[in-house]
Amino acid sequence: KAIPAYKEALRLKPDYAKALNNLGSLQNKLGQYQEAIDNLRKAIAAKPDFPEAHYNLGTAYYARSQFAEAVASLQQAVRLKSNYSEAFNTLGTALFRLDRLDESIDAYKKALGIKPDDAETQNNLGAVYLKSKRYPDATTAFKAAIRIKPDYVDAHYNLAVTYVLLKDRKGVLEEYNALKRLDPQRADEFAKRFLK
Repeated sequence: KAIPAYKEALRLKPDYAKALNNLGSLQNKLGQYQEAIDNLRKAIAAKPDFPEAHYNLGTAYYARSQFAEAVASLQQAVRLKSNYSEAFNTLGTALFRLDRLDESIDAYKKALGIKPDDAETQNNLGAVYLKSKRYPDATTAFKAAIRIKPDYVDAHYNLAVTYVLLKDRKGVLEEYNALKRLDPQRADEFAKRFLK
């Protein structure tokens, strides 16, 4: 129902940036990525200083695995709105996918500086530290994610993997037991991969 309403608003005013952004955001959520990109580009052309349109464009590019384009759009979003934690988090993820790990860490830290109690961002930061073989930093980030959201299965799993790499048997067993309690299937997956 929303799409026809946005299209009608755009028929009346084709360069209405807010309607173009909202339509693009909705199309993005529906998996209509090219349509989303087209409308979000129009929104930005109509209003270049529209951080949400840049963010939505970045997420549409990300969904299409166009990570370099996603990074450019997300960087513009955070230039325009320096307290945009969601954009910093998504920027960190896009940079991670491009293997630009130090920049990814910086983006996640900026997101956490704005919104420190974001378990997903803490977990994402931990994943970059893990890939960077900075295991103590990864441990700290995963523990922070778990402190914020105690039932966060991905953070428990990632912490367990980090403990394997640190050869911390006690830590591995604690996190494996947490996984068995929270998600037995993930616990089995972990056991098959790491507890041979």
